[in-house]
Amino acid sequence: MTTVQVSFPVPPEVLWNSLPAGVAAAGGSAPYYDPQRGTVFFKTGMSLLSWGQNVTVTVSHAPGGSALTVQTTLKLGLIDWGEGKRLGNRFTAAVAHAAGIPALT
Repeated sequence: MTTVQVSFPVPPEVLWNSLPAGVAAAGGSAPYYDPQRGTVFFKTGMSLLSWGQNVTVTVSHAPGGSALTVQTTLKLGLIDWGEGKRLGNRFTAAVAHAAGIPALT
């Protein structure tokens, strides 16, 4: 499992509304949005270099704004060779771009 967490200087609602951009940037399919928990679940498909990932993204309150936590788990295999981190970074960058905000880290 790989976890990427990034803080943003905006309320959680702003991030929540931008999550579809992150799902699209990550190549996610069949997203399930749970607004009660502030969570979205989706999967990425297989490719030449990947067996795919199961992804859970959580939006939460944080000091000075909100936090976006992206957790990735391999569908098959033991080592992701950095794929989860790259996917998490791509997701958070797309959400930040869609919301028009810089990430604080």
